[in-house]
Amino acid sequence: MNREPVRCQDELMLQLAWLDKQNLGNIMRRSLHRSLASLRCGVLAALFLVGATAAASRAAEPALGAWRIRVLSTYTKPLAHEGPVFMPETQELFFTSNRLKRPDGSQYVIASMFNVATGKTRDLGLTESIPMANGAFRLRNGNLVVTMQGDYKRPAGLASYSPATGNVQILTKGFASYQFNSPNDVVQASDLAIWFTDPQYGYEQGFRPKPTMGNWVWRLDGTGQKQRLMMDGFAKPNGIAFSRDQRYVYVTDSGYIAGNGERDSVLPRTIYRYRLISTPEGPLATDRITFCVVTKGIPDGLKVDEQDRIWTGTGAGLEIFSKDGTPLAVIPIEGGVSNFALTGAGGAYVMGETKLYHLES
Repeated sequence: MNREPVRCQDELMLQLAWLDKQNLGNIMRRSLHRSLASLRCGVLAALFLVGATAAASRAAEPALGAWRIRVLSTYTKPLAHEGPVFMPETQELFFTSNRLKRPDGSQYVIASMFNVATGKTRDLGLTESIPMANGAFRLRNGNLVVTMQGDYKRPAGLASYSPATGNVQILTKGFASYQFNSPNDVVQASDLAIWFTDPQYGYEQGFRPKPTMGNWVWRLDGTGQKQRLMMDGFAKPNGIAFSRDQRYVYVTDSGYIAGNGERDSVLPRTIYRYRLISTPEGPLATDRITFCVVTKGIPDGLKVDEQDRIWTGTGAGLEIFSKDGTPLAVIPIEGGVSNFALTGAGGAYVMGETKLYHLES
């Protein structure tokens, strides 16, 4: 719609020499009209400035491009389930399987390494040394920290795995006299401390004893000697990731779907954000907020990209949020996604259970 331009300059000239009663009313009316025009011009200018500022802000936000996804490998078992870690120097991808069953009904997990160059996947032989391996993260020293959910005979905790030598070292397997439930996901902070989630899925899925601790999030300090509870109040803490400046930590709560597959609409399918504050005794997680809820299923694996956008695997595929929790995109992937590894420039290796995908932007 076209409108006539508004005159923004008040050209009112009061000539007091010829001012009389007859033209006073006309001059006052003209002055009022022109003042209103000036006011309207100011409002329009302010709105234009706000609009321009918002547009500039949107322009500064890196665009989310169009993606294409291709299958890298197909498996007869659900080998591509959790813990993906990409190692660019060797062009290899580590990941863990979903729960598998032996003829006697006991459960186990296979940890695999996929070679991007050859397209081949090999079993790393960690089934016994890291029982029920799940989430993983690459440490500063080059090793992988892997969550071990344990079983009825072996405790749950964290293990360090060296891709170069194959050596496995147990980092923790409980707190005081209590056993962990079934640690799920893990991340390392800039101070070298390791944070991990510990939901009670193992008990609900029939491979762990009755829990002796809650659905909590833990921190193991950089020396490996001090361990403390950082966060509680979850139904099922699952994925975990830090913001790029490490002022915040994000945790997914997947309590909506229990370990046996039952759904409870009262329970969360939510990402929470905590602010981290420093104390002489170490960091504290405070100011919990509800960051977002996902569109389908539960939020599982969690990553923060180079633009501080938050990615999570859900029943819909991959869902992406801005750092203030605004939904940005849903990348649909058949069957949903439990976890993934970002590769930069909008790319990712995506776990599809019996399929391993590569997402390219």
